Amino acid sequence: MFSGILRFVATFFSLVLLSTFTAANTCNSFANYLCAQSTPNTLHIIGQRPTGLSVGTTGGLIIGNSFGVQMAGNGSATDIVIIAAFAGSLGGTLNGQSFMTLGSFPEGGALGAISSTLQAINLGTSPISFGYVDLQTGLSSNGTLQVSANGLPRGTAIYGLALNPVTTCVHGKRGSETCTTTHFITNITPNSEAGVTRTVMPEPGTWTLLSTALITLAGVARRRLVA
Repeated sequence: MFSGILRFVATFFSLVLLSTFTAANTCNSFANYLCAQSTPNTLHIIGQRPTGLSVGTTGGLIIGNSFGVQMAGNGSATDIVIIAAFAGSLGGTLNGQSFMTLGSFPEGGALGAISSTLQAINLGTSPISFGYVDLQTGLSSNGTLQVSANGLPRGTAIYGLALNPVTTCVHGKRGSETCTTTHFITNITPNSEAGVTRTVMPEPGTWTLLSTALITLAGVARRRLVA
């Protein structure tokens, strides 16, 4: 009996971990922005505190009128683009710029985490509109860019994309050379490092449920042993 309880607890804990930590996101090209062959998850959105949800797990709750964009590791960017998923219609501005409409979310792998987060804060089952703002500002390695936010709807999921130029040159006849510069998306934001605007901090939620289950099962096991 006791071994069965332990197996149940182990299975429950594994499910909690699987629901908390999501897989790496995908990068999809959009507008004039193309995804590089490798897009590491090293661009972080810095809010005021953790959300305790699938999106913004480690500190992406955006409560005030600003948030940070931080580059981890040795990467850098000549430009930062912010993409956002909205529970309703597009709204608000970043650094005074309105959002441009997108038909789909450029980080396709993030939609599941965004949907579960919206459900947790009672804002529907999935985002219904998407947009982006080109901040036209660079970001150094391990640097942080402060972004002013105004009027963003509650539950807006915020992700960052780092752009860097790649120049290719073609040598022609008689020593001529033609060069083309393309700005590629080279770094993206993972779910746990994304941002969510003005969410209501949930009840301890998952961890409360786990604690309750453990306490209940421990009591059952104790009574069984005493009997």
